[in-house]
Amino acid sequence: MTSDPAPAPRGRPRKLTVDAVIDAAVAVIAEEGFAALSTRSLARRLDVRSSTLYSYFDSIEEIADAAVSRMLDGIHVPRLADVDDPAGALVALFVDLRELLIVHPDAIPARPESRPWAQMVGMVNALLAQFLRLGLTVERAAACYEALIGVTMASAATARRTQQTPASEIELLLDGLDPADTDTLLRLREWAGEPDDERFRHTIRELVGWMLPTLHARAGD
Repeated sequence: MTSDPAPAPRGRPRKLTVDAVIDAAVAVIAEEGFAALSTRSLARRLDVRSSTLYSYFDSIEEIADAAVSRMLDGIHVPRLADVDDPAGALVALFVDLRELLIVHPDAIPARPESRPWAQMVGMVNALLAQFLRLGLTVERAAACYEALIGVTMASAATARRTQQTPASEIELLLDGLDPADTDTLLRLREWAGEPDDERFRHTIRELVGWMLPTLHARAGD
């Protein structure tokens, strides 16, 4: 049976700050996953009593929210009207989201009414507003977002499975095709040979070209 670390000085230890707790939470999540995040794991890392953490946060859920919020702080919705390559900026946004979901698959969705939830809602609203300014209907704008985020989440899930299993899902797919269809096999194998992040970039750019041709045209100017 493990015990708490040695008692810290009474009151808030001078070496401990809110940022230090958040940093430790992000580190635990990065190294061991969300399931490992607890007051005990944070206390061990910070060399304080578990109870000390409640001087800074009300609950472990609040600490988790702060950690996810820190992760989301580095992801920004581009102002598509102000960049030279709006299609490329949109691709970069979903690449950043995909990287977050590969490393921290439980980061999204966040708890309703938490700060990360508000950040995600703000990002979605900012993106939809720009789609509407491009002349899309509400229905089309929502469909574009759902398609882009859906592909992003699916690609992140596939990347995680590929890291965990030796067998390539793509190779299994190719093995099931008709060997007589040589041209298709060659093209698919060439596509499968690309790094998965490059395949993802190409897929998102293709989706942008189909759904938001105005952006795609501006990118080629």
